[in-house]
Amino acid sequence: MERMNRKFISGSGRCSDLSSLHICPRGVAAARAVVTLFVLRSLAAFTMFVALASAARASVRVEGLDGWLSESAGRSMAAVYDHIPRSEPFAVKEELMRVVAERLLLGYSVESVAFAGDEAVLTMRVSSAVPDWRVTITPPNLNPPADTWFAADIAGLDGEILPMIRNAPLEALSWGDLDLKKEIEKLSGNRVPGWRVLLLAQAGTDGGVTLNVSFVPEQPLTLAVTSKINSASIPAVLHSNLKGSLMKGFAPVIGIPVPWLERHKDDLAALGRSILKDEELARISKADPIVAAEPGVVSKVDVELESRRYSAGFRVSVYAGAEDRYPDAGIHLGRKIQLLPRWDMEMYWEAILRLDDWELENRLGLRWPVWRNVWIGGERSDMDDIWWGRLDFESWARRPYAWLRYSERRDVSAALGYHINDYISVELNYDSRYEDEVNARALFNL
Repeated sequence: MERMNRKFISGSGRCSDLSSLHICPRGVAAARAVVTLFVLRSLAAFTMFVALASAARASVRVEGLDGWLSESAGRSMAAVYDHIPRSEPFAVKEELMRVVAERLLLGYSVESVAFAGDEAVLTMRVSSAVPDWRVTITPPNLNPPADTWFAADIAGLDGEILPMIRNAPLEALSWGDLDLKKEIEKLSGNRVPGWRVLLLAQAGTDGGVTLNVSFVPEQPLTLAVTSKINSASIPAVLHSNLKGSLMKGFAPVIGIPVPWLERHKDDLAALGRSILKDEELARISKADPIVAAEPGVVSKVDVELESRRYSAGFRVSVYAGAEDRYPDAGIHLGRKIQLLPRWDMEMYWEAILRLDDWELENRLGLRWPVWRNVWIGGERSDMDDIWWGRLDFESWARRPYAWLRYSERRDVSAALGYHINDYISVELNYDSRYEDEVNARALFNL
C-alpha cells in the first residue's frame, strides 16, 4: 500500500510538471469526464425546460360556474394541473383534480373531470345553499350638487350586479371576490370613472345576504378650482367679489377624482352659472354668464360675463414716442337698449381728460354689435364738433383688441393693442391729427 501511494504521488508530480511538453494521459481522462458531466447536465436542463414549456401550454376549463367565477377557478386549477406530471395515469390526475377543486372552490363539488390532450375540463355544480342575494349601493359622502351627480350616475347599477351573483353560494366570495370586484368595476368604470369599488357581504337574520358596494376616490384628485372672469362691460375692479363667490361655490368638487369631474364638466360649468346668477352684481347688470370648464388637478373655469343693461370702464393712458401727446384719463358709461326685437344697441357717454392742461372732451354715441364683441356705431365729439364713425373689436385679458375712428373731415384714429392682464394693456396707436402720428401707449384699466 505504501508503494502504491508513492507511485501515485510520483505520477501526480509528473503530470503537474508545467515544464513538461507532453500531454498527461490522466489529465485527458479527467477532462473527458468533466465534459461528459457537463453535456449530461445540459441535456437534463433542456429536457426540464421542454417539459415546463409543455406544461405552460396546458390549460384548464371550468364549467358550471358564473362567468366571473370561471376565470378565477380556471387560474387556480391551471396552477394545480401544471404541477401534476403528465406521465401520471388519467385516473390519478382525475382524482387529484377532483380533490383539490373541492378544497379550493368552496361551495361547489366536481361533477366530472375530462382530459383532451393538454386541456383539462372540470364540470362543477353548486353544493351549498344559495342565499337570497340583495345588492345595496352606498355612495361616497359628497356635498351638493356632487351628490346628485353621483346618484344619477349609479342609478340602476344594483340591478346590473344582482344577476351576476344570484346563483352563487356565499362561500364563492372567499375565493372569487377579486374577480367579482373586477367585474363590478367594469360596470361602474363607465359610470363613475376614478372611483374604486369596495365590497362587503352581510348576512341578514332572515337568511338573506346583502352585498354592499361602496366607493373610494383614486388619484388624481381635484385640488383646486381657479376662475377667470372676462368682461368688456363690467369693470375688472368688481370681479374680485365674483371670484370669491366662485371659489366658495366650487368647494363641493374639491377632493373628487379628476376623471369623474371630466365626465361632469358641463355640470361644473352649470354650477358656475348658478353661482354667478345669485350674485347681486349679476342681477343688477342683467348679466347672462357663459361658463366653460376644464377639469384637472387644478381645474380652470373661464367666464364670459357681459351685462345686458349697462357698460362701464375707467382707464389712464401714458404715451411714448410722441412729443405732443400727454397722459390722459377716460371714463365710459353706457346703457344698453333694444329698440327692435333682437336688435341690441348701446347709448354711451365718454369723457377724456388731458392731465397736462385739464382739457375735457365729451363724446356721445350709439353703437350696436354686428358679431360677438365687434361693435359698429357713431359718436359726436364736443371738442371739434364733428361726427366720427367707430369700429371696436373688444376682448379680454391675454388677448388682442383693436379700434378705429373715422371723422367726417377724414381724420383717422386707430389702435392695435393687447391686454396683458385684467388691468394693463399696451397698444400701437395712430392718429392723423398729430404731428407724431404713430406712438405707443400703455393703459391702466379698472
